[in-house]
Amino acid sequence: MKNPAILLSLLFANLIFGNKIDKLKTTKDVVKFVKTVHPEYGVVQYKNFARGVFDIKPIDTVYNSIRCKEAFAVSEIKSWQKIDINNDGLTDLIFISHYYGYTQNIIIDKGRNKFNLIRNIVNFDECEYIKPIRVENKNELLVRNVSLPFDIFPSDKVENYIKKDTLTYRFDALIERNSKPSDGKIKSVTLKTNLCYGICPVYTLTVNKSGLLEFNGIEQIEFKGRSTKQLNPKDVGELFDLMNYIKIRDLKDYYEVNYTDAETLNLTVHFEDGSVKNIKDYGTTGTRGLSALYAKLKRLATETQWK
Repeated sequence: MKNPAILLSLLFANLIFGNKIDKLKTTKDVVKFVKTVHPEYGVVQYKNFARGVFDIKPIDTVYNSIRCKEAFAVSEIKSWQKIDINNDGLTDLIFISHYYGYTQNIIIDKGRNKFNLIRNIVNFDECEYIKPIRVENKNELLVRNVSLPFDIFPSDKVENYIKKDTLTYRFDALIERNSKPSDGKIKSVTLKTNLCYGICPVYTLTVNKSGLLEFNGIEQIEFKGRSTKQLNPKDVGELFDLMNYIKIRDLKDYYEVNYTDAETLNLTVHFEDGSVKNIKDYGTTGTRGLSALYAKLKRLATETQWK
């Protein structure tokens, strides 16, 4: 349950600064606003390459462009819509962008004219979508994912690989909703990265429950060698709460994408009872909760001032 004082503070800030999303009336307004949040959308690299020009298309155009119309009803598709996704009293935005294909994205209003863009949540071109739903009197998102295996055969039907789930906005990310988080009494978590076809930093990072960070930079990274830092209690608590929320002990041990030359992440979680959970993720295709965890650990590894 959110602190009432925090909610009142957010609502008061909204009255002072105004909610820019609330003021959006037309698709043209939305396109202009999205470009202010993410200026990269306003950059046209190739003038004659329409696929790379950011736009929000009419519903009929979107529907006629997707290759699996049988998976959608036209009424389910909205080019953009306003809704309070994280139930904090501020209006957020969901939109389908045309930018190197059709994808769905959201912008979370963080208050005081600060916004968080989450890009490419699903790929419309691959018959995926998200839409708002109500769960226990709160706004959440229903997601329809298509996860194809590495060894898929031409005769296989995409429908065999469809999975629907409910997403919630927590820990500054969209992750799978879990009504019963665990209390795994985690002692430490270690992320180990490997080389890939391209530029992938290689390092090992361990975060202990005490907040002690242990880092070893190996290749393709600014700091090479071993170093330690102390993480503040708030960030430690959020990181460990995230692992318990996604029930990391119950996740699969191995994930993989259906293509080659991808990055491999190895996650090791030590519990206070002496047990260990190992996850190998080729292509970082695990759960959305895992992706949120990877993102936090990667930021700690690459943005901390190691000495």
